[in-house]
Formats: sequence, C-alpha cells, structure tokens
Amino acid sequence: MREVSPRLDWLVAWERLVVNHKRAERLYRKDQQASDSVDAIDWVACPVPRQEVTSLPTPSYGVSMASPNPSLLLLPAVLGALGCGDLINEPHPAAEVVLMTTLETPKQLIASALSRSEARLSWLDASTSESGFEILRSTTGAGGPYALVRTVASNVVTFKNTGLSANRTYCYQVRAKAGGGLETSAASNSACITTMVGTSPAVRVITFGDSNTDWGLDGTNPTVLATSYVGHTSSSAAMLPNTSDQLAGKIEIRWKALRSNAVRAVNHGISGTTTGGGGFGGPDRDGTGAPEARTLVSGITRFEGEVLGAAWPWSGGEPLNMAYPDGALRRVQAFVPEGKDFVYVSMGTNDPLNGISHQQTLANLRWMIDTWQAAGRRSDHFLLTTLAPRTDFAGNFPALNDGIRALAAAEGVVLIDLASHTSDDNGLTWRSSDLHVGDGVHYSESVRDWLADRIVAEVSARVSNGRVPDLHVSDD
Repeated sequence: MREVSPRLDWLVAWERLVVNHKRAERLYRKDQQASDSVDAIDWVACPVPRQEVTSLPTPSYGVSMASPNPSLLLLPAVLGALGCGDLINEPHPAAEVVLMTTLETPKQLIASALSRSEARLSWLDASTSESGFEILRSTTGAGGPYALVRTVASNVVTFKNTGLSANRTYCYQVRAKAGGGLETSAASNSACITTMVGTSPAVRVITFGDSNTDWGLDGTNPTVLATSYVGHTSSSAAMLPNTSDQLAGKIEIRWKALRSNAVRAVNHGISGTTTGGGGFGGPDRDGTGAPEARTLVSGITRFEGEVLGAAWPWSGGEPLNMAYPDGALRRVQAFVPEGKDFVYVSMGTNDPLNGISHQQTLANLRWMIDTWQAAGRRSDHFLLTTLAPRTDFAGNFPALNDGIRALAAAEGVVLIDLASHTSDDNGLTWRSSDLHVGDGVHYSESVRDWLADRIVAEVSARVSNGRVPDLHVSDD
C-alpha cells in the first residue's frame, strides 16, 4: 500500500530513517507528473549532509511520533531535522513524495531436503524494520493454500522444518512480519522440496570436483545438458533434482536399483576450478568468480563450506555477472556429514593450467583428507580418484597419479583408479576416443556410468546390512 502526499516543496528522498520505536519509512521522488507507477520513481539524496536523528520535533500542527501511522504532515519537520530545508517556505512543486507502508518482500527463498523428515530454508532479508519472519507452508503444491508454520525473530534468515513425512512434497513462502510502523510484506517466491524416500539409515554422497563432476553430458556429445547448482548458475537451481546425465544423478539411480535405503547425492562440482586458492597454488577464483577449493570466504574454504557444511548455508561470494546472475550463491544443499555419509573428490585436472605443481596438488588433496578426518569422519568414507588424461596441453599426469595412489594408501581412503580405466599409460593418453567428448578433457557419459558403478559399490559395502553389488567394478 502507498499513500501519495500533496505536492511538497523540496526534491526529497530518504532511503532509511530510524527514529523512536525503530520506525523506518521509505520516501521516493518522482521526476515527472504524479503517477502510480513505481517504475517512474528515482532515488535522490538529500542535497546537504544529514546527521543521525534520534528524536524529532513535534510539529505545531499536532502530529506526534507516537502516532501509529504518522501523517505525511510530519514530513516537513522530519526533513527539516535532516537538514533538507524548510519545506513550508521553500516550495518546489515538481517533487512528489510516496510513503511505502509495507515491508520489503524477502528475496531468493531456496530450500533443501537432505533428510526423510526435515526441510531447510534460506532467504535474503530485504527489509530493515521487520519484527520477525513468518514461515508459510503448503502441502498441496506451489499454488497453495499456505498456512503459518512458525515465526522467527527479526534478522534470522534460515529455518529448519522438522517432523515431516518421508517422500512428501512441501512448498514454502516467507513474509517479513509487520514492524517499525510498516505492514507485513507480500509473500516471497515459493520454494518446494520433496523429503527423501526409502528406509533408514539414509545415505548421502557429496561429489566435489570440477567440470567432469559438474556437468551432465549425453554420450560423446560435448553439449552440456546440466550443471550443478553452484556451477555458474542462478540461485533457483539449488532446488533442481540431479539429472540422469550427471554423475550425482547416476549414483542415485544405481543406488535405488540396488538398495532400499534413502539416498541423496549432492553435486558440488564447479567447472574450471582447482585444488588450490587461498595461497595454496593458483588464483583464489576462476575466471567467472567461483572460489577454488581452498579459497577462504568469510573464514571458510569452499571445501569446508560444501563438503563439511560449515557456516551453513555458506556463500562462495560469487560476483554478480552473466555466470552468476543472482550473485553470491548460498550452498543450501550442503550438510554436516554423519556416519553414513560419503565424499567423492576428483580434482587436479585444471591445476597445471593454473601454475599449481604436482607437489602442491598432492598437498592440497592431503589437506582435504586431513580436514575430513579432523571433523570426525571415517577415512574409508573418503573416495579419491586418480586423473584421466588431459591431452589439450602437455601435462604429466602419470607422475601425479602415482602420487595420488600413494596418498590414498597412506591415508587409508578409498581409491577409484580412473586413470587405469581411461588410459593404458597412467593418464598420459586416452585409451579410446569414445571415453571423451572430442576435446581430450571431458569424460564421455560411459565414464560417468563406470564411476557411478564404482561409487555405489564402495558405498554399499560400507553401509549396514550392505553387500557389494554385482556391477562391473574392475579398473580395466
């Protein structure tokens, strides 16, 4: 709702004014004739420096700050207190002031369901004087109806909804609750999730890597059909399911065909990234602004934020650009791993292009393993691959692959020998052109099929009442 004042006497705008009882109003100036279109509104600064206002004079015409909905007649006194001139004696009829009476709507609500009974929500706070946030839920789809589930405190931007039913879809919206003299906002966008289906214990697998982990490709076609929700995309991608072309999707499909336990694979691959950053080789970010594995953002590395669920929902601090149209992405699908959870790490292919030595790559991979173990996670729940060939430049992956095998043996983690599957010379050249998409870098779909078989075999062998599936799991 908006109230439009009579024409006032100064070109005014005040973006945010905090006064008694945390009252915040928003005023706008229109350059043209009076109009109801918000698109015609421009922000303008007060023409002289303003000072913080902690109290306002009571105007002679009887409007006090105690009034729950202060009249626009108070504006001359407020603007005068801000040093914006005497509105009564200095008329400027070209200006018009619009008073916003509702709070700004929360932005970019996203949700995840990495449990049979819990949903997690994250949103951006767009208002400054809300008294809290109202969480609304629908069990009949995005169209509603929605019912109030909970109200959280002001400035809180996350919520966990527990006690849900397995394999059921829930949709959510969020509203900023009335406060500061402003009415409750409109509802945010809808965010829908489906809780995990299957028996307990649920199994979760994090896939952490670069483009070969990130992308979904069909056969040997180089056209990218799908990417991870953090891989150069918008925030809404966080709620999209994995596709059957992606490694994470293939893991889920194979697991469901084999076991009744609930499963979820979380794809945290980002194209072009390295094992380094943060002073541990190469730049801190790739060319689009995505953080590298050891790059610190708000004191948390990408590895810690995505693999260990640190500072949930950790943001990578991505810049607003064509690759990241919503700017920084919150890792809403991340979680703190538990006893039946696993991580798959396949990185290093891009390291030589970024000046990272084999020794530093091995040190970075060792740091990841040590960080996983330090968090109390089992060594045999860490799956590490050797590297397939990269023939678009003169690399020397055989030596690096030997180092990865030795590292896996020393640390007690599970080795998936991708180099032996894709190459006859330890990752120097491809065994067959059918194993890549024609660029000498990116796996074909058949390699992802093989990897998914291996991952499911290793995970199943380590989950209670599990058995090693009858799949093709040799390294040949």
